[in-house]
Amino acid sequence: MYKQYQILRWTIDKPLAIILGLFLILSLIYVWATPPLEASDEIWHFGMINFIADTGGLPIQTPGISTSYEQEGSQPPLYYVVSALLVLSIDRSDFDLVREPNPHTMAGVPGNVGNKNLVLRDTPHPFLHNTALAVYIVRLFSIVCSCITIMAIYYAARQLGIAQPLLPPLAASLTAFNPMFLFISSSVNNDNLVTALNSLITWQMLVLVTNAKFTTRQSFFLAVLLALATLSKLSGLVLMVFVLLAGGVVFIRSHFIELLNNNSRSMKLHWKGFGTFLILIISIWLLVAGWWYVRNLILYGELFGTRTMVAVAGSRIGGFSLQTLVDEFQGFRFSYWALFGAVNIMTFRWYYDLMDMVTVLMLIGLLTAVIVSWFSRSSASRLPKNSIWLDVGISVVLLVLIVMVGMISVAVWTSQTYASQGRLLFPFNAAISILGATGLIYFSRYWIKPFLRNQRIIQPVKKWLSAVYVLPAALGSFSLIVVFANIVPEYAVPQTLDRLPDSAHSVYARYGDVALIGYETTDQRYFPGSTVPIRVYWQVLNRSVQNYSLYLHATLDDGMVIGKVDSYPGGGRLRTSTWQPNAIYADTYAIPLDRMVNAVSNLRVQVGWWDYDAKMLVSGTDQNGEPLKSVMLDVGGFAPANISESYQNLTSLDLISFGNAIALTAYRLEGQVLSLSWESRAILPSNYTIFVQALDRNNEIVAQGDAPPTLPTRYWQVGEHFVTHHTIASSEPIAAGIYDIILGWYNPSDSTRLSTTYPDNVFKLPIVLTIP
Repeated sequence: MYKQYQILRWTIDKPLAIILGLFLILSLIYVWATPPLEASDEIWHFGMINFIADTGGLPIQTPGISTSYEQEGSQPPLYYVVSALLVLSIDRSDFDLVREPNPHTMAGVPGNVGNKNLVLRDTPHPFLHNTALAVYIVRLFSIVCSCITIMAIYYAARQLGIAQPLLPPLAASLTAFNPMFLFISSSVNNDNLVTALNSLITWQMLVLVTNAKFTTRQSFFLAVLLALATLSKLSGLVLMVFVLLAGGVVFIRSHFIELLNNNSRSMKLHWKGFGTFLILIISIWLLVAGWWYVRNLILYGELFGTRTMVAVAGSRIGGFSLQTLVDEFQGFRFSYWALFGAVNIMTFRWYYDLMDMVTVLMLIGLLTAVIVSWFSRSSASRLPKNSIWLDVGISVVLLVLIVMVGMISVAVWTSQTYASQGRLLFPFNAAISILGATGLIYFSRYWIKPFLRNQRIIQPVKKWLSAVYVLPAALGSFSLIVVFANIVPEYAVPQTLDRLPDSAHSVYARYGDVALIGYETTDQRYFPGSTVPIRVYWQVLNRSVQNYSLYLHATLDDGMVIGKVDSYPGGGRLRTSTWQPNAIYADTYAIPLDRMVNAVSNLRVQVGWWDYDAKMLVSGTDQNGEPLKSVMLDVGGFAPANISESYQNLTSLDLISFGNAIALTAYRLEGQVLSLSWESRAILPSNYTIFVQALDRNNEIVAQGDAPPTLPTRYWQVGEHFVTHHTIASSEPIAAGIYDIILGWYNPSDSTRLSTTYPDNVFKLPIVLTIP
C-alpha cells in the first residue's frame, strides 16, 4: 500500500496527507478571496450564530418578520451552537453595520455584470477584528469539518478498495478539489458539519457491512454520529435510514450463515449485537437530538420544521412539475461544480461541459464495473469463498441508494421553495465520490488503457495519461485558477485613473458631486435578449455626503425603455460617500435587453443618478451649468434578426441597386408621403441617408423628404427588408402643379452617394407628385 506518516498518534497514508495539505492551502485561499458574508447564505448562517451567541437561546420563527437569520432559524442548531461558542468572546457589535445590504444586489443571477456583492464594504479584505474576525474563525471551523469529510471519504473508499489501491486517493480528490466544495468549505455554512458527520457515518456503515458483525463500540459510535448529524441538518436523517438498513442486512446475512452452520451460540450473539445496535441508535438519538424535533412539534406543529422554513424563505409560485426540474437542472449541475458568491458568480462555461462529460464517463465506468463483476464472479453464492465480494456488492448498493434517496430528498425540498442547487448533495459526497472514483477507475482500465496499449507512447506517459491521475491534478489546478480568474475580480474595488482613455467618447454632464466625462461601448446592432456592454467614466468632484444610485436605461427612439441597470457605482462595490475626490473611475456594466420587444430603432443609453431611499432623481447640468433634461449616449441599433418589414399596396419595381448594397423593390405615394421598400444585399460600413426630392419643370428642387432609415444602414444584414417613409415638404409654400420625384442614398459625413446606373446616382420614380 502507501507510505504512512505518524501525526500525533494517528497514522495517515501519504496520499491522504498530500490531499489534506493541498486542500488546506486552497481552502485558505478561498477564505481570503471571498469577503465576509458574501458566500452562499453566509449572511443568514452567521446571523443565526450571532443570535445564539447574543441570547444564549434558539430563535422562534415567525413568517413575515425579517430577521438577521431568516430561514436558517429553522435549521437544526448544532453547527450554530458550536460556532457561537467559538465566537462568544469576540465583540460583534458592528454586525448590523457589516451586513448593510447592497440594495441593487443580483443574488442568484449569475449572468449579470456587477452587483455580485450582497453587502456594502470599503474593502474585500477587512481588518481581522469584531464581526469580520468572528466570520473568519467560523470559516476555519468549517474547514476543519471538511478535512474530516475528506479523511472519512478516503478511509471509506479504502474499506472498499479491494485490489483498487487508487480508489481512496481518487475518491478523496474528487471531493477535496471540487471548486464548489472548496468554496462552501471556506464559508459559514452548516452543510460543512453535516457533510463531515455523514461521511463518517458512511465510512463506519461500510466497516459494519464489510466486517459483517456488530460490536458495542462501533454501534455506540454510529449512534452518536447519527444523533449529531440529525442535529446538524435534516439531510442527516437520510443516513439514519441506511445505517438501520445496513444493520438489518448484516444481521440477516450473519443469521442465515449461522443457521446453515447450526451454530446456536453465534446466533444468540448476533441477536444480542443487533439488539444493542438498535437500542443504542434509538436511545442516543432521542437523548441527543430528539428534543429539537419535539420543540418543532410544540412550536410549529410539525416534526421537521420545513413548512415554517418554506414560509420564511418563500414558497414556489406557479407550482412544480417534472418540467420544472428539467428546466432547473442546468443550474443544479453548475452549482455542484462551481457557482460562487450568492449563487451569482460562474466560472468558464467550458468547465461545466467538461464536468458533464466526466460525469458521463463515471456512469459508463460504473456500468462497466457492474458487468465485469457480474460475469467474472457469477459464482458469488458460495459465501465462504466469495463473501468479500458480496460485502462489497452490498456496500455499493447502499451507496447507490444513498445517492438516489439524497437526490430525491433535494428534489422534494426544491419543489417547495427555490433551492435547486447541486451543493445540497454535498452531505452525500462520500457515496457520490466513491462511486464516481470507481467509475473512473473502471473506465480507465477497460476503455483507456487498452487504447493506450496499442499506441507508441512511453510507459510513464501512459501512466499519467490515465484519467485516474489526470483528473485530481486538473481539478486541483483549476480550483486555484478560478479564485483569481472569477472570484477575486468580482469583489475588487475599481482602480482610479489619471485621465480619460483615448478610446473613450468624451461627454460632460455634472450630477452634484460627480461628472460623467466619457463612455465606451460596442457600436453594433443589438437583438432582443442580448446585452449592451457599456463603460462610463466618472470624475469625482467632491465626496458626497450620502450614497446615490446610478441608473442606465437602454431606450429606443420613441423613448421606450427596453433594458435597465440600477446600481451603486463600481458595480455595487463603491459608495459615493467613500470614493476619492478628484479621481476618475471606470464603471463597467452590461444592460440586458427585453427579449420580447419587436421594434426597429436606434439604441441609446440614458444615464443619471437618483436617491434610492428618497426615490428622487439628481438633476444634471452641462459645462455651462445649464440644466440637462436627460443624458443620452449612442450605443448602436436595435432590431430582431432577419427583419422583413412590409407595407400595404406597394407598387413593385425591377430591383434598382444602389452601391450593389441596397436595392429599391417597391414604392407607394399617398398624398405627400412616399413609402419605399428596400432589400439589403451587402454589408455597409457607414450609415447612409435617403434623399427624396421633388423637382419642377426646370429641375429645381421645390420640396424634399430626406430621412435616414429607422435602423442605421451599418446594422443591416444581408437579405433583410426595410420600409422607409418620407414626407415631401418645403419650408415655403409650393405652387400647385406636377413634380417629378427623384431619390438616392448619400453619406452625411462626406456627401458621397451610393452608385447606381442612373445619371448622378439618382433614380427617378415613374410617378409624379401632384400639388393641388
